Amino acid sequence: MSRTPGSSNGDVARGASFAAAKGALLIGLAVVIGIVLLQQVDNDTKRPVGAATATTKPKTKPTTTTASSAGATTTTTVASAPAKSPAQLRVIVLNGGAASGLAAQMATHLKQVGYTSQPQDANNWTDHRQQGNSVLCKPAFQREAAALSLAVGQGTTMAAYPSTPPAVIQSEVDCIVVVGG
Repeated sequence: MSRTPGSSNGDVARGASFAAAKGALLIGLAVVIGIVLLQQVDNDTKRPVGAATATTKPKTKPTTTTASSAGATTTTTVASAPAKSPAQLRVIVLNGGAASGLAAQMATHLKQVGYTSQPQDANNWTDHRQQGNSVLCKPAFQREAAALSLAVGQGTTMAAYPSTPPAVIQSEVDCIVVVGG
């Protein structure tokens, strides 16, 4: 048996046992990490492991965020109810300084794209003049206002629903589309 200078059978055995201990330690560490991760990820104990879960959307509660900048405060409320479809949204089109007949054309266009719940024909908003088109929806209808402004057309602005609605409105509406000159 030949030996290399400076080595012995004890050194080889010690090196092998050290490598085995290091491997066992790494395996143990991997098992502990796996258990911790499973506990964090899988906290539903009523179903068997690997069983598929049904995904349901949780009901959202209204949330209000307030941002303050240089003394001005802005409050945004996100509604928990699903957005109304265009056919469910009660819309009226008013002429706010546009040429005669443009509000009626806008009402017809909105009916063609699904806004069929218009409680009355387009009418003039007397004593109101504006440039361009605008959408004014009640606070609970912000998502609907965004969709309606897209349907009205490019350049449409969104504004707050007036605290005193125009006298020309004869029934309850959710949004007002104003066609300006």
